[in-house]
Amino acid sequence: MKLKRATTVVGLFAASAFAVAHAGSAADYFKKIDADASGMITQAEYVAYKTAGGKYSADKAGEKFAKLAGDDGELSLAEFEGAMKKAKSKDGKKKQERSR
Repeated sequence: MKLKRATTVVGLFAASAFAVAHAGSAADYFKKIDADASGMITQAEYVAYKTAGGKYSADKAGEKFAKLAGDDGELSLAEFEGAMKKAKSKDGKKKQERSR
């Protein structure tokens, strides 16, 4: 019984930490990645941020950055906001399809 309760507490803590980390606007998230506060995210900044948690490999993060940044090799706030809106739209469609 104590193990089950402890597992539940740990799970709730992890979920709340995730929610806090991902709360806020696209601009807030952008600022976290833009380590030098230049107003542009470079590939190095993006890869460093995405690989810090161990979820992404450097290669996977680099590939994702290339898709987001386009030809100039930097990611502006406008590009970042557009990508986040597109991702949210895809997530919403997936949830609707699963609920059918």
